[in-house]
Amino acid sequence: LKLNIDDLKAVLNKAEELLPEQKAAELEDFKEEIDFPEVLKDLDTLTTSIKNGAHRTKEIVKGLRTFSRLDEDALKETDIHENLDSTLLLLQNQIKDRISIEKHYGNIPQIKAYPGPLNQVFMNILANAIQAIEGEGKITIATEVSEVGSQGSGITDTLHPTPDSSLLIAIKDTGKGMSKSVMERIFEPFFTTKDVGKGTGLGLSISHSIIEKHGGTIEVQSTPGVGTEFRIILPVGKGTQVLN
Repeated sequence: LKLNIDDLKAVLNKAEELLPEQKAAELEDFKEEIDFPEVLKDLDTLTTSIKNGAHRTKEIVKGLRTFSRLDEDALKETDIHENLDSTLLLLQNQIKDRISIEKHYGNIPQIKAYPGPLNQVFMNILANAIQAIEGEGKITIATEVSEVGSQGSGITDTLHPTPDSSLLIAIKDTGKGMSKSVMERIFEPFFTTKDVGKGTGLGLSISHSIIEKHGGTIEVQSTPGVGTEFRIILPVGKGTQVLN
């Protein structure tokens, strides 16, 4: 479309050069009548918007393919960062300009996992984080490799993973937080603090089961008025390679 419009512009410019002076003056009057410079500007804006829209559509489709993986019911080597990024892409419309995403991705290995269900966990946690933020806020996502039993000590890029290592994924928001009583029940089936019709109370319960299926654990810490942090710990396992 853009190439064709550029060709039409070239034809118009050539025609103006070849027109007799009187006809050229009439053409200039008509161009002024229809605000021709604004028409050209609108055409450029529209073609740019179409191009950007097509690119975004491609990225969304790519994200959906990565996110769903509904045909994958076997363990496979999984890039956790790719899964997190595809989930964020699908939530972009909710994030918009009001929530900033801060990533602290460590030098982590691929792990054997069920990609589709794992994406569901990330979707549940990130969607809850977005809903917990009223107005502007921030979500921080951090990954690192640590030894089994370690709670992590910041973002680690240098620790060499072993079969006994674990992968830590921390998702922290600056939302309204939860009370201790709510936090203690957060993984119970059908428990929800959302209004009727806005939540099933199954998201985090299912997430807990999925992480257990991976041989991992999921924990939550929250402070009312400050925010919430979910910490997912997954076994690295054997035969993994550190991503470059």
